[in-house]
Amino acid sequence: MQGFPFALLAVAAFSTAIAVLLTLVGYGGSFGQNLVFSQCIGLTVLLVIHLGWRALWPGRNPPRLPFLALIAAAILAGWLGGSALASALLGLPWTAGRSALAALGVTIAAGAAGTWFFWSRTKAAELERQRVEAQLKLLQAQIEPHFLFNTLANLDALIATDPARARAMLGHLNNYLRATLAAARRERNTLADEFALLRGYLEVQAIRMGGRLRFSLELPEALAPVLLPPMLLQPLVENSLKHGLEPKVEGGEVNISARAENARLVLEVADTGLGAGSSGGTGVGLSNVRQRLAGAYEGRAILRAGANPAGGFKVTLSLPR
Repeated sequence: MQGFPFALLAVAAFSTAIAVLLTLVGYGGSFGQNLVFSQCIGLTVLLVIHLGWRALWPGRNPPRLPFLALIAAAILAGWLGGSALASALLGLPWTAGRSALAALGVTIAAGAAGTWFFWSRTKAAELERQRVEAQLKLLQAQIEPHFLFNTLANLDALIATDPARARAMLGHLNNYLRATLAAARRERNTLADEFALLRGYLEVQAIRMGGRLRFSLELPEALAPVLLPPMLLQPLVENSLKHGLEPKVEGGEVNISARAENARLVLEVADTGLGAGSSGGTGVGLSNVRQRLAGAYEGRAILRAGANPAGGFKVTLSLPR
């Protein structure tokens, strides 16, 4: 659903505009009375829709016909409950007479206009999400062959010089490719799957870089089932290696962690590489993550990037759960 704070402001502004219009055409009482009625009705409609959505379709978009039924019920509740509340606040009698039926007509018209407004925004956001996901798939198609060819070249060299390490790398590569293919087929991935994918990737890179790469993954068991867009952290980890650790002669460490803070999920990718201007940069990886967050969480996600206190670079994502 649209972010509730935005919806609240939009409905309040829309209800105020209705109160102004009704006053100008001479309907109802004073502007103050029309404003109280408009706000009570509009906010009651919004509250019924919001609570109904959360109760019936938590975390997902509702089917069209049931949602239209919910909107119709919300309009009726707004007309009855909102009008009754406004009458009580103003000390006026409320009756289902001619004026109340006219108010119902205004409520229906306003509800239809509001539904069209929010539906249009939702549709635009969905189209933007699809565009960003298409860009991600294109980016993956460009990156994965490069990673795969480099790994195969390393395998070819290791087979002759260190067969045991070659077999280990092949096993980790197999795990990584399986996880990547599974993630590409889903709109949402669990944190457990995301961390498994990252582990496969880092295990391969650790064999390639030897002692120059150290890594850790910290995922509390309680957070393992949490859902998020697939491969969200992958570009950040790739940035850490490509721009932070690989150019550093002695290499370094990358740490990926997840934790809960109140009602939010906090994810961190921190490295001890070359620092600001390297891992963060202005590359497509960080930009892609920002776009995906905007499309998936409608402005409710926060991305912070900057210096790692331990040296290097750190990216922190704060996501609603």
